[in-house]
Amino acid sequence: MKIMSGVGTSKCCEDAFEAGKNATGKAVEGLLGKPASLFIVYSTPQFDLIRLLAGIRSVSGETELIGCTTSGEIVNGEHFGFGGGVAVLALSGGPYRFGIASAKNITGRLDQAGQDIARQSKKLAGPSPYAAMLLLVDCLAGDLQEFFHGVYRITGPSVAISGGAASDELHFSKTHVFHNDQVIENGAVGLWIASSRPVPVITRHGWEPIGVPLLVTRAEGTELIELSGKPAAIAFEEQLGLAPGSLAMDKFWDTSILHPFGLLQADGSFIIRVARSKTERNTLMIQGCLPPVGSAVQVMYSSMDVLLNVANEVAETAQTLNPDLGVILCFSCTVRAVIFGKLAGEEAKRLHSVATDVSTFGFFCCGEFARTAGVLGTHNATLTALAL
Repeated sequence: MKIMSGVGTSKCCEDAFEAGKNATGKAVEGLLGKPASLFIVYSTPQFDLIRLLAGIRSVSGETELIGCTTSGEIVNGEHFGFGGGVAVLALSGGPYRFGIASAKNITGRLDQAGQDIARQSKKLAGPSPYAAMLLLVDCLAGDLQEFFHGVYRITGPSVAISGGAASDELHFSKTHVFHNDQVIENGAVGLWIASSRPVPVITRHGWEPIGVPLLVTRAEGTELIELSGKPAAIAFEEQLGLAPGSLAMDKFWDTSILHPFGLLQADGSFIIRVARSKTERNTLMIQGCLPPVGSAVQVMYSSMDVLLNVANEVAETAQTLNPDLGVILCFSCTVRAVIFGKLAGEEAKRLHSVATDVSTFGFFCCGEFARTAGVLGTHNATLTALAL
């Protein structure tokens, strides 16, 4: 049995209620008369979100709904940039059953919130031989690896996990997640997918290491303080062959997005971390998830072609791993969109050109979720996807 999907969009110039209503109506039409079992909603934060959700629920009724604000939506080969609008995905049940749980005010209790959401959503979905989780979390809530740890305590290694951090078009001011009728700030929402077959998660980034490994010797919260005993910013500059202190604080982002850190894993792979800013103390603020003290990192690099080819790899792998593929739920980092610039829509096009007969639906986020090796499951500058 194959899951069915329908997609609808509305631009930001519309009234929020009407935009939500119209996009949801189009999504429902795509199911060709099949009842919807789940709605997924991604939206620019520029809408009146309460009115937007009211418009969506005027069509969706009480059917389960999950979603968040974004830094751009990915819809069937189209890329919605900042202020683009709202995208709604309607899904039939197919071989899956869904359970959704959410939490408010999660800062300071990320681990517990992750446990609660995983436990409650699992109970609502019911038992199954296989399962997956889709996670959406406020990118400003703190070290999101703590939240992931909480989820992982409940799922264990056998449950596939994917998702992304809700964002606000790089303002880093306020983000929201959606759960049924609720617009939640400083929160998280999780979707448990009960399945009769394995649910593949595919994760690729396209980054390669340069320089030598550096040991994380001091870190706290989301602040990377020392690398190999040196101020983190100084060590970073040295790896790029720059004089210590040469990267100005207001220009640091222009360099850091092109040279993220790769957190070395036991299997030789890398999990990517992006330094968002440099402080006056020559420390670095890491977006969403800090490399643990004692871990090894390397400065990374890539090219435009290699980063874009990741989309082809993800879609091809999704089709190979799931012969009954009905939809690819994708989560790409806003850093990637910034790097791509005028080619930001190319990633969405490549995903959909390979997966031509299925929906591709996702958003650009500020931190991605996918467990690859060990218990770490938070990423930056990466593309991950759930193949349903």
